[in-house]
Amino acid sequence: MKARYAQTASLPGLEVPGAVLRPFAGEHLMLMRAEGKAGSPLAAHAHPHEQITLVVSGRLRLRIGEEWLELGPGDIAHVPSNVEHEAVFIEDSVVFDAFHPVRQDLLDQLRTAL
Repeated sequence: MKARYAQTASLPGLEVPGAVLRPFAGEHLMLMRAEGKAGSPLAAHAHPHEQITLVVSGRLRLRIGEEWLELGPGDIAHVPSNVEHEAVFIEDSVVFDAFHPVRQDLLDQLRTAL
């Protein structure tokens, strides 16, 4: 696979309730920029992909399983495979999520939306 480069704010976005998702994927790993508006929720869901979330700016409440966390800039959290999670953006926020393996479902949704 050939190396690629992108400015994350310029990546094509997938609008979902509560956020705009901007995925960038290699063969086995995906990083996604998520931009959320204050007060917006991301619905509870689970997926087989392991996830690590890093807050770049803003604040959010993140539920992983039964535990609620409040995260701000520089905070990071791990979401194990198949564990239900959800979020509420407390402030306008930029968050990066890393996924393994690649979330083909999101890439397919983005391709369909474009």
